[in-house]
Amino acid sequence: MDNERLAAVRLKTRRRLLFTGVTLTLYFSYVVLNYTSLGSFLHEPLGDSLVTGSLLLFASLIVIFIALELLFLYLNKQDDAS
Repeated sequence: MDNERLAAVRLKTRRRLLFTGVTLTLYFSYVVLNYTSLGSFLHEPLGDSLVTGSLLLFASLIVIFIALELLFLYLNKQDDAS
């Protein structure tokens, strides 16, 4: 019984660390692209709109972070059910 619980805790910890690693990688890539010359293309407006590539990247990161969190919660719920 204790071994099963320990294995479940280890699995959840690994998943959380993976989720945190992906989140930090995406966030730091956003920072690097916005504040260095590598992301100079993001400062230009997209087409004829006032939306820049930087704003679009920021909005897409928010959506990706929410989707990752929902996936993480779904996987935890599946583990708890079994």
